[in-house]
Amino acid sequence: MLIRILIMITLMLPTSLVFGQAEFNIVLVIDESGSMWGSRHHPEANDQYRHRVSIVENVLVRLAEQVKGTSLVHRISVVEFGGDAAVSVNVPISNVELKYDPAKPNDIISNAKSIIARTLYARKRNMGNTNTALAIKTALTEFKKIEASRVGAPRERKMLIITDGRPYIYNKTLTELQKEVTHSVKSLEQSNIQMWIVGLNDASNYWNSGDGIFWKQLVGIDKARLAETSFPNIPTVIQNIIDQWLHVNSISLSNNAYHSRPYLDKIIFNVHLSQPGTQLEIINPNGQPVPQVMGMLKQGNYVRYIVDKVIVGTYHINKLSSSAYKIFVEEHAPKLTFIGPQGSINQNMTHRIVFKVIQGNQGVQELTPWPVTAHINVLSPLGQLNSLPATFEGNGKYSAQWTPQDIGAHQFSFKGIVNIQTTQGLQQYDLVDSSDITGNATVHAYTPSKTQSSAVPKNALWLHLETPDPREDSLTLSPLGDTAPIKFSLYQGEKHVIPLNSVIKQPETWLTLEIMDKSGIAISDPIPLSIEDDSFIAQIPIQREFLGIAEPIHFRLRTAYNRILNNQHLNGILLPELLEDQRLSGDPMTVTDIEIKVSFWILLLMGFIALLFILMLLGLVIARVMPWLTIRTVDRGKIINLLIYDG
Repeated sequence: MLIRILIMITLMLPTSLVFGQAEFNIVLVIDESGSMWGSRHHPEANDQYRHRVSIVENVLVRLAEQVKGTSLVHRISVVEFGGDAAVSVNVPISNVELKYDPAKPNDIISNAKSIIARTLYARKRNMGNTNTALAIKTALTEFKKIEASRVGAPRERKMLIITDGRPYIYNKTLTELQKEVTHSVKSLEQSNIQMWIVGLNDASNYWNSGDGIFWKQLVGIDKARLAETSFPNIPTVIQNIIDQWLHVNSISLSNNAYHSRPYLDKIIFNVHLSQPGTQLEIINPNGQPVPQVMGMLKQGNYVRYIVDKVIVGTYHINKLSSSAYKIFVEEHAPKLTFIGPQGSINQNMTHRIVFKVIQGNQGVQELTPWPVTAHINVLSPLGQLNSLPATFEGNGKYSAQWTPQDIGAHQFSFKGIVNIQTTQGLQQYDLVDSSDITGNATVHAYTPSKTQSSAVPKNALWLHLETPDPREDSLTLSPLGDTAPIKFSLYQGEKHVIPLNSVIKQPETWLTLEIMDKSGIAISDPIPLSIEDDSFIAQIPIQREFLGIAEPIHFRLRTAYNRILNNQHLNGILLPELLEDQRLSGDPMTVTDIEIKVSFWILLLMGFIALLFILMLLGLVIARVMPWLTIRTVDRGKIINLLIYDG
């Protein structure tokens, strides 16, 4: 029973969480007290080269890169704090939205850098003492501001504090200040905000003399971290924290070489420099330098290199100056999507379980030197795990044949192993980071008759795509002017639902349609579907290009909440097996790559114009050439006398 409950909880999680693509509200809180900068009471600066600011740059740029090409939206604020009465807290970055704009695909990274340059690097701050409680209260205010400006699905809320000292304010005891901090942290917990703290220990030894224990008891031993000195410990600790947030695997390089493995989608070198001006270069296995994708800001000490086309072999790091550096390599495995089966399926019938591995926006191709051993695991409602060998079908798809016996919710997961011979012997690697990529289907107690070998369960609700006709080899629409018709019918099992209000409350406002780009970003306002002859219909706008040609259409259907009667649920848009991978990230409410035919009348007009042009050109040729040919023919063989007069 416990296993069944855990499965159902997993299935009810938001899609963004299941697939590791959460949206974030983040507030970073930076200590700007005198000990950080160096002051009369603390002559030696604990963070002379402002690595804490480069950490903000690291976080901001990594979040910006994550949303690129997606519909994700992150929001971030930065709070600086000290202890002087007039300027105890400052908010240089407030509620900044990191959102991808397809019209300006490169702006997201440059904008993130610009924000850092004009705020955190703009001037030096020395804010005196350490009013930590007020900083946390200010951070909570920023969270409320962020929440007010962003509605929709639940978002992950994270707060990170970087400090080198214990709370200190004139005329207040440490006990009083720690009580204020505790109260502020409790307010964060009530708002479901995760708090992380990184303590930068200095000569005062605050962390080891009690602050470390205080913070670990307050936020948890896993969220209170010690960075003994500014470099390289702050980059190391923060890299680990942000990796956890983004579900990324980073490798800390201990020498000047990195050995890449096959099937990586991309690798990213995060380079943290001990001080500004440090120089190095990264050479790929072919001997070519890897260009800096994100160069260092004028006062910064963080550089980023991205390799989109990974070469299997050794990348060498050449040091060009005497200063130290620390490098972390993010390994991004291919992405995994679940294709099917989805929704409701039949007991005692054989189904194909299909996962697709995507590398560089297309299906992965297996490499002969490094074959993949793949399995698809099926977890039954009774907690029994069955591992099925998966076959590579091409275009990134791996499938396994499965005949369900148990009734109820089943969960599917994929495991692909690559064996690589190294100098340390045979090593095994995962093809994809598949630990949180799953699919699910519900098996119904239904045994089809001999004449219904491809039947669907009698109580399963599906939207059948009528126009365009999915029985063709591909989905194609013929537009009428600047729009194209689309039509759906609702089926319960194999029966057309008539009338619609017998299953759906207020069906005339139940469905809307969004046009998407290939990455899943909506590029149109919601289009309502009306009802005609107990079917749902709409006209899709067509954006034409040269000669009337239009790009393929991708769309997602959305349903109004809580309209389906009799405790039923909608499984999605039913597509035949041949077209099952024409989805956005395996979402059963999406259909992609609908081709748009050029209208017959447009083709006829284009043909007429082309024919008219050819006839005009032929007429010009005849007008020029025929008189010359006529004269030449008539005068051939004749003698012409030429008389010349002198006036």
